[in-house]
Amino acid sequence: MVSTAKRTLEMQFLLGPDETVPVAGRFSYRSDRPYEVEVAFLSRGRTIATWLFARDLLLAGLCGEAGEGDVRVWPSGEPGGRRRAHIELSTDDSVCELSVRATELTAWLEQTAAIVPPGHEDDYLDMDTHLARLLAGKC
Repeated sequence: MVSTAKRTLEMQFLLGPDETVPVAGRFSYRSDRPYEVEVAFLSRGRTIATWLFARDLLLAGLCGEAGEGDVRVWPSGEPGGRRRAHIELSTDDSVCELSVRATELTAWLEQTAAIVPPGHEDDYLDMDTHLARLLAGKC
């Protein structure tokens, strides 16, 4: 049986030093894909973009800078104040930076850890099924 954790978090799309636009990020996690997090970015109830990246990247990015290449995550904020996590997404054409309340992201990540504890992802990964799908051309 596949267990899931889903939550829509209010994020801020950073346009400049003092300019932001609210955007919803629907974070999804599945026990049959234990390394992966999917984030669907929503506008007016429609998905405008979907990104996949490692759950470990979000976990590490809550404490310090994490990631190379297309996705980077880092914490911001003053101790004792409102802490946020920044997520930078890059393509060949552009870079977009978003932020989310660290407490909300942490709460969702705790839900994923209750499903698959960090460091135990291999125990939940069915390699035979994934290989069969790959060899059958169904990935």
